[in-house]
Order: sequence, then C-alpha cells, then structure tokens
Amino acid sequence: MSSVLEPASQSSSTRMSDFQRRMKGIVKRNGVANGRKVVGTSRSAPERPANLKVAHTLEEYKDQLDESSGKIVVVRFFATWCKACKAIQPSFYRMAALYPHITFVEVPVTNHNANLHQGLEVPSLPYGHIYYPDAGLVEEMKISKKYFPGLVKKVRWYDSGLCGLDEFVPEDSDDAAEKEN
Repeated sequence: MSSVLEPASQSSSTRMSDFQRRMKGIVKRNGVANGRKVVGTSRSAPERPANLKVAHTLEEYKDQLDESSGKIVVVRFFATWCKACKAIQPSFYRMAALYPHITFVEVPVTNHNANLHQGLEVPSLPYGHIYYPDAGLVEEMKISKKYFPGLVKKVRWYDSGLCGLDEFVPEDSDDAAEKEN
C-alpha cells in the first residue's frame, strides 16, 4: 500500500495513475496517510444549522417556543446514548438546513430535565413534536429511521399550508358515498 501513497519512482512516469490519485484521496479523507493518523481530517459531528436550537431545561424549552411564536417549530427529543437518535441526527440537521424559516429545537435527555420529557409525555426516543402558529402542538410522533419520512412529509405539509388528508382517505369510501346517492 505504500506504493499507492508515495509518488511514482524516478524511473517511471512522474505522474500518478488515476487509481493512485483516487486511493490517496480516500486515505486522506479517512484521516490516514503513510500509516499515520492525519490531524484535523477525522470525521466530526454534522454542523448545527443556525435555525437549530438546544433546550436543556423546561424554561429554555418554553423560551424557544415563545421566541418562535408565529413560526412552525419542530422539536426532536433524544438521548446522547441512543443509537436510533444518533442515526437520525444527520437527517434532522439536513432538514433544518432545508427549512431555514422554520425553528428546529433539540431536547436532550439529561439528569436535570427528565421531568420535562415526562411532563410532555414523550413515550420513546427519538420522538418529535410539531408546533404550528396559533394552533400549538399539532403533531406528536416517533421519528426513528423508520418513521422519519413521515416527519419530513408533515413538515412539508405545514410549511406549504396544505394538508394531505386525501392520502388518508381510503378509495372505497368515495365509491360507497357515490352508491348511496
């Protein structure tokens, strides 16, 4: 593998082959060069968007909701030790970046705010709330990887001001209504 990382020898072409350049890029991206860890290139946590806030206490949570009155607010309840919570974090951050006009709030479980999660009746983690202006809490749902597309769909609905209720009406009910008339 050292021949991949070192430039071609003087006897052969001074240019690296395409394969060598790609491998060198992969090794650098993974943080290893010449068998040593490269400082500053390790993968870190995704960057937090500007519209993403963190609430550690009930007071901070209420303040975030009050500051965002007149806006849609999407809340993610999570724990740092929860694998499912870690798995959706990048998706949640991407969604926050896609909707800069919506406020996103993260509420981590700590020893000091367990009563906040219990008071809001958060049954499992990760869990989500959507608050709509002048209506308050409009959606509560699980937001693990399996359910996260549902959160995205509902945020899209509330953002556009449209509701996709027709997606939930069975086709047979329309036929039954026509037969009664």
